[in-house]
Amino acid sequence: MAARGRPKSDEKRQQILAAAAQLFTGQGYERTSLEQVAVEAGVSKQTIYNNFPSKEALLRTCILHRCEEANIAGEDLDFSLPPEQFLPLFAERFISTLTEAQPVAMYRLVMAESERHPEVGEAFYESGPKPVVTALADYFERATARGELAVDQPMMAATQYLFMIKGFTVDMALVGIAEEARPFPTDSYVQYCTDLFLRANAVA
Repeated sequence: MAARGRPKSDEKRQQILAAAAQLFTGQGYERTSLEQVAVEAGVSKQTIYNNFPSKEALLRTCILHRCEEANIAGEDLDFSLPPEQFLPLFAERFISTLTEAQPVAMYRLVMAESERHPEVGEAFYESGPKPVVTALADYFERATARGELAVDQPMMAATQYLFMIKGFTVDMALVGIAEEARPFPTDSYVQYCTDLFLRANAVA
């Protein structure tokens, strides 16, 4: 018996999200109409409204969907690894994901629209940065309990580490500075930040 495929309603929803993400990031939220999304997705405007009550809801769902796809703090991460092994792996996934073309475009969109639509920034934070910081903080708690680190404020420590590596690498990607034009290699910078963090939180 042949396996059943994805329901048509779900396929149409995915088509709408893909089309909306392409248009929102390509020409901006304000310049994108639901009519354009319908044409790009190959569906009717009513089909869009059947899935999303408004353009604002469609934008929020696009952001949530993109963050879920990124899956930076995925279940495949081995939280039993020692910090000197775990952090470079975590950082590599974090940086490689956030500096790809689509996440960079979505991040620019969020930054552009958050002032006029605060709920967009909130949706991005709740589905993107917050789960990543929480997962890393959880790792720091475990590593501290194992006697591998001395972190007394896991959420602050996770935020600090991620902002250290993000501040250079992601910002360079946002403004379109190619790797070869940067003052130093990304992997060297990430390793420097990791070594600095590990020394600051080493067990006495």
